[in-house]
Amino acid sequence: MKSKLCLALPLLALPFLLRQPAAATTYMRMPDSALVDQAAAVVDVKVVDVSSAPLDGQPATDYLVEVNRVLKGSLSGSTVVVRVPGGVDPQGLGLKIWGAPQFAKDEDALLFLRPAKDGTYRILHLMLGAFHQRTVDGKTLALRDLSDAHDVSAKSEAEDGVDTVRDFHRFSGWVADRAAGVPNPGDYVLGNAKALLQSLPEKYVLLMSNDGNPIRWFRFDDGQSVQWRVNSAGQPGLGLDATIAAFQVSLSAWNSNPGTNINYVYSGTTSASNGLVRSDNVDTILFNDPNREVDAAFDCHTGGVIAVGGPFYYTSTRTYRGQRYHEAVEADIVTNDGTSCLFQNNPSAAQEIFAHELGHTLGLGHSKDPNALMYAFAHNDGRGASLTADDRAAVSVLYGDGSVPDGSGGGTGGGSGSLTAPTRLTVRATSRTTAVLTWRDKAQGEESFVVERAPSRRGPFQVVATLPADSTSDQVTGLNPGTVYFFRVRAESGDQTSPYSPVVGVRTPR
Repeated sequence: MKSKLCLALPLLALPFLLRQPAAATTYMRMPDSALVDQAAAVVDVKVVDVSSAPLDGQPATDYLVEVNRVLKGSLSGSTVVVRVPGGVDPQGLGLKIWGAPQFAKDEDALLFLRPAKDGTYRILHLMLGAFHQRTVDGKTLALRDLSDAHDVSAKSEAEDGVDTVRDFHRFSGWVADRAAGVPNPGDYVLGNAKALLQSLPEKYVLLMSNDGNPIRWFRFDDGQSVQWRVNSAGQPGLGLDATIAAFQVSLSAWNSNPGTNINYVYSGTTSASNGLVRSDNVDTILFNDPNREVDAAFDCHTGGVIAVGGPFYYTSTRTYRGQRYHEAVEADIVTNDGTSCLFQNNPSAAQEIFAHELGHTLGLGHSKDPNALMYAFAHNDGRGASLTADDRAAVSVLYGDGSVPDGSGGGTGGGSGSLTAPTRLTVRATSRTTAVLTWRDKAQGEESFVVERAPSRRGPFQVVATLPADSTSDQVTGLNPGTVYFFRVRAESGDQTSPYSPVVGVRTPR
């Protein structure tokens, strides 16, 4: 649980001192049979009231629902409370979980539930267990809204964002029969359509708070950085070292984008494990969902939620290039338990998913460009953390001049000739005074590699090592404890130089 330390300070009743986190969700679609089998109860309900949950933990929204029909299991009464993460707590702290289902008063829905220890109920697999009743062309349908979530299960562009359109009453009957062990052919499928209650935009979008204002980090404008830490448990299926390497690649994808001032720094490991439950002033990627922020575990065979992530932000706004923004002040990413099967020996998937969630922490929503990193559905085709022109255009609005720079964001220097820049540069502090860099050698015919170091991402850079051809790592010594350093590498051959690698940063331990 994260502390509300900021709420103990004077004047914290003022809105501009309250932090609100916004989070996005990554998931894999799952068969209806798995939803039925995993749910403790499945109910046809009407929402009769909506209110903020009266608790001091994670901000949440309570939906008082009246049960029309119980299709599986049993409930504590004919009217129960369904608690969904996200909302405003009694102290005014807000949380927005993108992908968490939202309901309107008097709405009918089909919900797959599990009981909680506090007497309320949780929706199984967040948005995957919530079906909204809608009437279209005289037919009563059961529809899910997956528009704010990120799907890793689509195998082609044609499949992206497509969900089954279900006849509400036939689907309900099939659920009841499966729960009772009665054979049912399951003829409730009417077709397939985009799983959206509203359409995705035509291109990139910015992550919006509840009041419609986007979110960005203002500290980059002052030359400051956001110092990310990796929880020391590491991602199951990868191990700590591979997790750190994948996360650094994901950070570098955003840092190296030309024309923007993004300054995400890897600052080592941490034992912090609060995630998105409470603000703790530690920007952390956390693994295996230790706080049970997602109700059910992920399974590679049946799917489910993979990760959530986003920024905490102030409720007041500031102006950047004529637009009002909420100021991001902290960010966290949490992967679900059970995801080891997805990440096992698959670092490119980790790089893509981590980078996508980092994009949300920067203030980006989902793009309609099917090739974009911020597309609502992961590619998982080996491309890893790769930005497209659409992604670069989005961050240029938030952290640049609004123009779309040329190139892929692969470096910060010019270079000449045909030498290819090193890729996948990572850095890790191995002691208070030592850091190890690793990269991939993509050059042909180079004579040496030059390693450069700087106190900030913008420089000035100085040469700290010249290495022989075919080098792919270097150990840098003589660093100061508790200090942030930035590194870049390029290949050289005579008067010929490659472009620089992406710039990476690290903080040495104190």
